[in-house]
Parts: sequence; structure tokens; C-alpha cells
Amino acid sequence: MTTLSDHRDASFGTAYGTLIKELRLLARCVFVVDRDGVIRYIQVVKEVTQEPDYAAVLEAVRKLTKK
Repeated sequence: MTTLSDHRDASFGTAYGTLIKELRLLARCVFVVDRDGVIRYIQVVKEVTQEPDYAAVLEAVRKLTKK
């Protein structure tokens, strides 16, 4: 697992449509990326104060690791 920050230039948020421009924050979301760099799962949480559905994220990861 890799966690990253987009605080300085907001390039990720701009490129992937997760930047909330008025707040200069990213929407709360999870991307599951396979070994080839392909995004296989995306979960965008509707409210930034809520947590993602971690069970669904872990299930997406499990499906990738079974291959």
C-alpha cells in the first residue's frame, strides 16, 4: 500500500477529478491499482467527513490478489 499527498500542487486531484477547488481539498476516495498500474477499483465517498467502505475496498484487493 502506498499513501501520497497532493497538497502542494493539486496535480493528482486535477488529473483524476477529485479536487474540491473551493476548499483546495481532495474528495475522500480510494483507488485500487494493480501491478501494471491499471486502476481496478474506485470508491468516492459522497461526504468528506465519512469513512470509505473499507470492507468493499479490501474485497477489491482480495480479488486482485487471487489472480
